[in-house]
Amino acid sequence: MKSDAMDKAYKKYHKELYLYALSLCRQEDMAKDLVSETFYKAFIAANVPEGSFKYWLFRVLKNEFIDLKRKNIRNTSMTHYEDLLTEQSGKGPATRYIHKERNQILYQHLMRLEPEIYRELIYLYYYGEMSIREIAQTTNRSESNTKTTLHRARKKLGRLLKEDSYEF
Repeated sequence: MKSDAMDKAYKKYHKELYLYALSLCRQEDMAKDLVSETFYKAFIAANVPEGSFKYWLFRVLKNEFIDLKRKNIRNTSMTHYEDLLTEQSGKGPATRYIHKERNQILYQHLMRLEPEIYRELIYLYYYGEMSIREIAQTTNRSESNTKTTLHRARKKLGRLLKEDSYEF
């Protein structure tokens, strides 16, 4: 029976987790591995929280990413990620999920946003559709710190978009 529940969870959350992983590591293969490892850990876990399963999955994925970074697995360069975004005929992961040119430009700027926590918070808030409280729990930050950092991230992203003459 647990297998059926995991199949449903995979179908429901794998795209969101994949895009989140891609926003963290900027590497297609690593993002797939992170999602796979996340669901593997969820499958073998004995104490998965009932009400906040989605947020637990996001936290497991983030922890997996941190573990990989600690092991000095190199991140993909931005040029590789740009290649993924510009692939034709919807072959790349970003072009499959982000169809319009306007959103593609926004996503490209989001991927360039530094520090990493800015990318993460904007992704979780807008793409992951999490509340400030849920993001704070997922990232192990206080709610006030999350709000402040998200505000700074929005301002910085806005400046980057203005420099590129992006129209809202």
